[in-house]
Amino acid sequence: MEAWRQFLSGLEQELGSDVFEKWVKDLKVVRFDAANLYLEARDSFQIAWFEEHIRPRLKGQFFNNNQRPIKIHLGTQKKEPAKKEEYRARPLSIKPDPIDAEMALENFVPSPQNLVVYKLICESAETPSFNPIYLYGPKGVGKTHLLMGAATQLQKKGKRVFFAKAETFTEHVVQAIRLGQMQDFRKIYRDIDVLIVDDIHIFSRKNATQEEFFHTFNALHTMGRLVLLSANAAPSQLNEIEPRLVSRFEWGIALGLEKGEMKPILEKKGAMWKIDLSPDLTAYLLQSFRDPVLALQALALRSRGKEVLNRDIASRLLADLLEKEGRNVLTPEKVIKAIAAHYGIKSEDLLGKSQMRECALPRQVAMYLCRERLKMPYLRIGEFFKRDHSTVMSSVRQIQKGIDEKKSDLIEAVNLC
Repeated sequence: MEAWRQFLSGLEQELGSDVFEKWVKDLKVVRFDAANLYLEARDSFQIAWFEEHIRPRLKGQFFNNNQRPIKIHLGTQKKEPAKKEEYRARPLSIKPDPIDAEMALENFVPSPQNLVVYKLICESAETPSFNPIYLYGPKGVGKTHLLMGAATQLQKKGKRVFFAKAETFTEHVVQAIRLGQMQDFRKIYRDIDVLIVDDIHIFSRKNATQEEFFHTFNALHTMGRLVLLSANAAPSQLNEIEPRLVSRFEWGIALGLEKGEMKPILEKKGAMWKIDLSPDLTAYLLQSFRDPVLALQALALRSRGKEVLNRDIASRLLADLLEKEGRNVLTPEKVIKAIAAHYGIKSEDLLGKSQMRECALPRQVAMYLCRERLKMPYLRIGEFFKRDHSTVMSSVRQIQKGIDEKKSDLIEAVNLC
């Protein structure tokens, strides 16, 4: 249908090639007649986007030879689990995630390298100077604690705060699309003073979620409402997140958090949970668990203050966690397996002699992880991979260079372990 092709050509100019490629290009013309044009979308997300952004543009565009309007019909091949009317009958359930009262700002123990970030979050909970505020860093540095602490403080000041994990926001978007209640969704998410979203990197590859968050962010920012975000990487290092979203994350301030000394954190938590932490017990928790705070919390719940705790008693009470910790310990073999699976090759190929890029690059990444995560000596890594230690050193430097240059594929790979 020539009129439809012409319409698409103009639409691409109007929307831009990126948006057109993502939301319009793969619409299929199933059939057409003198009064109807039938299109097929890939899923319900594309239909919802079409109805909001394209349908209003169709008025007065298509007429048959008798100058009667041609109706545009849109559906999917996949069977929907229920009819639209049945979905509409269900209420939209959008609620914020609960905030842990223990994760107050006064309970956060900032390491020296994170002190500036902590002070800025405390100040922002009183009088925000930046919008948005974007926290990033590896798991366990306290991002969620700071966000929840800020949420609690802002609520005390009478602010309407909506705290959501990234998975929760995605679930809300999907639910609203399926129920045909996007306007209700937007009213809930925009009629607030502060939006806080934890682990924003989970939006990766979720096009419909990113699209809706883009508009939610714009609406809130335009109204001067505060947005706080967290992720596992700096905005520029996010993988599969739209550039227009990344640019908005950089409008305010991005603050990196680093892992600090765990001992002061354990002492603070021990005081909160009324556990007398001896030096020997503290050393045991630090040496035996990747997450000593979680182990300490389990110890507090299981001991219930009935026993004077020491290393032997703690070892007995935490035997199951200790066993699980042993199963989860990272080893060179686990690194090889994870990297080989990520790149779609066999472990034997990664350890083999092939110098083809599909094997050489994963091998270099695995060597880098053995050095950086496991702290293995170069000689030992060379023995494991049957390579000279100078080859290992060169591989580690090359991967580190790629990470410094913010190559997203390498950052994604090294974050696997």
